[in-house]
Amino acid sequence: MTSFETFLLIFGIAGQIIFFTRFIIQWLYTERQKRSVVPISFWYFSLSGSFILLTYSIIIKDPIFIFGQSLGFIIYLRNLYFIYLERGVSKSKFTRYTLIFLIVYVGVSAAAAFIAPSIREEKEASQLLWIYGIGLVGQGFFFLRFFVQWLYSEKLRKSAFPVLFWYFSIAGSVFLLTYSIIVGDVVFIIGQIIGLLIYFRNIYYIGKEAKASE
Repeated sequence: MTSFETFLLIFGIAGQIIFFTRFIIQWLYTERQKRSVVPISFWYFSLSGSFILLTYSIIIKDPIFIFGQSLGFIIYLRNLYFIYLERGVSKSKFTRYTLIFLIVYVGVSAAAAFIAPSIREEKEASQLLWIYGIGLVGQGFFFLRFFVQWLYSEKLRKSAFPVLFWYFSIAGSVFLLTYSIIVGDVVFIIGQIIGLLIYFRNIYYIGKEAKASE
């Protein structure tokens, strides 16, 4: 492993640690209130982790995770948008700062991807087809979870999570874990395993709330 590959691995794991931290925070809030709760810090850590993992995905040139992290990035921003609207921040101010950040980020990540050497073993087109197929199914479930959550939040005009979000999360993680194992990406293998544990934990609390309310 070259020094660049070592740096990239550490960089990617740092992104997963931040993603893991968001779930630890959400887990602690949930444990304390004995119900599934999502604090605003969850979205800050989500955005930070996504920023690092999207950069990592761009550098290793993985289209599956570039797509997934880009989509997540948009959804995290959208949830923060609703939260800030509730707190009285103007739409124009939020949009202005977001656009400035995105312009700078796109420029930096594009430059990094251009400079970085290829570090993955190239596969035949026939192999890539079914490997990417598994990854796309996983990202499809992840897209559906955020689409459902987005519609739910739009309806309530605030950031909120329906139970279906967690079921789609589990399905997506199973496929993406399989994809990550096939391509041999340690960073995303770690992330998907941690994610599955958290998703099941939230399902457990939601089921517990439902029984208590009967």
